Amino acid sequence: MRPAPFLMCAALLAVAGCTTVTTGNSETQLFQQFVHKQDSNLDLQSNAGPDDRLKLAYASADTGDDLNASARSFDLLIALGKNQIKLYRYRDPASGKTAFFDAKGNKIGQYLLRNPVPAGKKTSGFGMRRHPILGYTRMHAGVDWSAPVGTPILAAADGVVSFEGRKGEDGNQIVIDHGNGYQTSYSHQSKFAANIKVGTKVSQGEVIGYVGRSGLATGPHLHYEVIVGGKAVDPMKVHFIIDGRLSGSQLARFQEAVGVS
Repeated sequence: MRPAPFLMCAALLAVAGCTTVTTGNSETQLFQQFVHKQDSNLDLQSNAGPDDRLKLAYASADTGDDLNASARSFDLLIALGKNQIKLYRYRDPASGKTAFFDAKGNKIGQYLLRNPVPAGKKTSGFGMRRHPILGYTRMHAGVDWSAPVGTPILAAADGVVSFEGRKGEDGNQIVIDHGNGYQTSYSHQSKFAANIKVGTKVSQGEVIGYVGRSGLATGPHLHYEVIVGGKAVDPMKVHFIIDGRLSGSQLARFQEAVGVS
């Protein structure tokens, strides 16, 4: 068996910009397959900056270049800014299908878009702040993205609309349930997309509404929240939806297989 190659892609802007430490068309083809298979889950292109890196390591089987056939072991290191996320490709005992897990045995689901308004400007972060209208300090449970009225708002991940309507200070609001205790909320909209109602299934990147200033707002913007287990968390710190967890003997076998503890 040949040495396990490491594949790297500067800036993650295009497959054409990717190089390998070991040369050969098979490594390039394998990397291309990985990008095409995983970009919708990891959202690599829209979340990577000019200094970000992705490193891919695998031990190939004896024959074939297909991702599923040749990648006997498969690790992924994502370095986005100061954050590093290492994932391990492993066969899920529950489904029998391969998936990515972190070192703690959390099964990685879809990547949550951090900015559902791609052209928007971040104007307020998550945490305590002095309210610009009410004038006193209170918790700001999301991130504000400023954009002109009518700018499309995108679903952060696949899910089902659980709320659509007017809600006090939030104005026109949509809440999407992504399963496994994850929800996202989109407030102050000017109007909703025509097909959106409670029970509607939406896909990541689908237009669900449009930026406005309904409710308690100083100007047109999206107030975006991520709720995990009923509690609001910082949208800028949530990378993935956790789609399950290994435990007990299954966790022990996984950690032994990938070499972590």
